[in-house]
Amino acid sequence: MSFPASLFAVRKLCLKIFNPKRAMGLASVWTGHTQGYQSATQSSKLCESCQEHRGRQKSNHRFKFIITTNAMFFGLFEPDKSDDETPDIIMTIKRSILMIQRGEYKKAEQMLHIALRQAQALQNHDAITYIYDVMANLAFDMGEYRKAEVLFVKVMQRLIANGTSQTDLKIIHMSLKMAKLFEHLGETEKAEDGYQFCLNHLQAKLDEKSEDEDVVVLWAMAADWYARLLLAQSKYEKALEYLQKAYKVCIDVNGEEHEQTVVLLNDLGTISFLKGDNEKAIDYFTLAAEIGDKLPDMEDLSSIHVNLGNVLMKKGLYDAAKKSCQRGWYLSKSRNNEESLVEANDCLDEIRKIAAA
Repeated sequence: MSFPASLFAVRKLCLKIFNPKRAMGLASVWTGHTQGYQSATQSSKLCESCQEHRGRQKSNHRFKFIITTNAMFFGLFEPDKSDDETPDIIMTIKRSILMIQRGEYKKAEQMLHIALRQAQALQNHDAITYIYDVMANLAFDMGEYRKAEVLFVKVMQRLIANGTSQTDLKIIHMSLKMAKLFEHLGETEKAEDGYQFCLNHLQAKLDEKSEDEDVVVLWAMAADWYARLLLAQSKYEKALEYLQKAYKVCIDVNGEEHEQTVVLLNDLGTISFLKGDNEKAIDYFTLAAEIGDKLPDMEDLSSIHVNLGNVLMKKGLYDAAKKSCQRGWYLSKSRNNEESLVEANDCLDEIRKIAAA
């Protein structure tokens, strides 16, 4: 059993981890490329091989971390105004971040190494930790997962050695990244342990102070990511449970008319279809499409309409299926989305074949 091919294009919305509009927050919306977090030519072909899906996910969709303020939020590096040389480090870091924003990753990495040498020369512990954190996220973004692993571990070791508790929110935050990193590397057991570690400690924090939005959002992001791992393992019931919880928190935090709400509705529709509950899948996809149509910048909305069309086709509702796939085709064409256009054409071709039979 596997993911619908048309859902692959939509699921790449799901793992965008941070939203630049809330970059000063801990985790903003827990999206990602799927990212993860991810077209059927006919309703009976809504499932491709799961192995192929994961391969495409790995090769095409990398997680994006907004690293420009991540460590600053955690208070890892507070410039010492009495140190005349500290601004030089800050300027070097700012230049590296600008290069990252431009997609000049290799140049950014070189600049970060310069900043690291500056910080080490001054023996500025917090600046060194900050730079390692930025480097870890950059390595992840470049798909250099082993390098990212080493750097994340180094950051956590430095924090813990400096008195940070292993259950501190910033340690849990990096542990969540590590879990996703292990998932990318195919080390499923480590990934699952990591997600459960994060969820358990975040739940304990929620029990203590349930109104802490940073804790709530990070918990929901962890639940969302863990659900995707469970989905990849065909553990549909458990995945559905976690996604429903993430969906509820998403509405509480972001409201109904939000991209992440649409993403989660799409995933809930995916799982419902895979469980054989086509009625529920239609409900989820329909709501996702309705909300998505109100969001002009919603990525891959066309694929959600095609998803709905494919399930409607499976139910024998061909007129409704055609209308939904035509909507997906129009959106793909207007937004120059070639992948979604192929999906929509496949859906419409299948409907035409059925009509001609």
